[in-house]
Amino acid sequence: MTPYEKKFKVPGRFEDHECTFITWPCKDSDLEIFNYENEIVIFAEKLSKFEKIVVIADPSNFDKAFKKCKHFAIIWSIPTDFSWIRDNGPIFIKNNKEEVAGIHFKFNGWGNKFEKCESVKEMPKYLLEKLNIKRFTSDLILEGGGVSFDGQGTMITTEQMLMNKNRNASFSKIQIEKEVRDLLGIEKVIWLKKGLVEDEGTDGHVDCVAEYLAPKKVLVQTVYDKDNPNYELLKINLEILKTENDAQGNKLEIIEMPYLPYFPKLYNNIQYVSPYTNYYVANKSVLVPEVDPKLDEKAYKLIQDIYTDRTIVPIPAFYQAIGGGGPGCITQQLPKSINISV
Repeated sequence: MTPYEKKFKVPGRFEDHECTFITWPCKDSDLEIFNYENEIVIFAEKLSKFEKIVVIADPSNFDKAFKKCKHFAIIWSIPTDFSWIRDNGPIFIKNNKEEVAGIHFKFNGWGNKFEKCESVKEMPKYLLEKLNIKRFTSDLILEGGGVSFDGQGTMITTEQMLMNKNRNASFSKIQIEKEVRDLLGIEKVIWLKKGLVEDEGTDGHVDCVAEYLAPKKVLVQTVYDKDNPNYELLKINLEILKTENDAQGNKLEIIEMPYLPYFPKLYNNIQYVSPYTNYYVANKSVLVPEVDPKLDEKAYKLIQDIYTDRTIVPIPAFYQAIGGGGPGCITQQLPKSINISV
């Protein structure tokens, strides 16, 4: 039987967590490893005030990760050669008995863009074995940053990522929709066209342009500036969402995030973007990147008005952006359940 037939479905990111997983940066990362590690440490320590943290470290990095994070996180030694657990870790599902299982999708380094990602392909298997929960597998390449879930059977994604020939050339749109229904309990897929122009590394992940806030409620990236290269595509995404219904037939309540921040500081003469939509919502908190002082407070207020019962926690994310991600990309949540305790 499929997970769908067993009454499993993927919860929303905004639902209660048992813990958050974070991958410790690997030695062969292309980033300035020391600075990237420092951002991970700051992030994990701040988040640990709200929920349990598990840092996954390759055996070669375990001692360093343990030394830097032991006071506020659990450290697990699992072979991996890449960070960004949102994209290469398992996606967790939960049934109507409040039991959790995991889906192990295939991973090919964001469309075969990176060579050093062999160990990480098996990391979900070892993580789910350590958790002692059921593992379901799929031939579909699906990265967690490329999908957003309402927890009630609706998924938002982009055609640019999920239907890309560098990932799923052998899958039709209908076949993809059947696969995510069988494995994730998705009864309705809302297809946006593209992600941000700057998001070349992941081919337009949805977490930079739209994120479910709650069932029927979506935060959507827009921009005021018509000269911004994202203006037209974000306008198209907004119009698609305005005309779509969710799995229950409901129209979506749309909240626009009109602030698209770029770091004032350059790196190798390149200016990097870090969308506020790529925040991480956790137990009683929302961790949001610090990007542009001129826009940060406006964005934090907008998010605080949405999550009135959660604390907004600004976090440094410059080196995450250089690596192509942000707070939502370095994390993967484990839902609360009755069959697991970390």
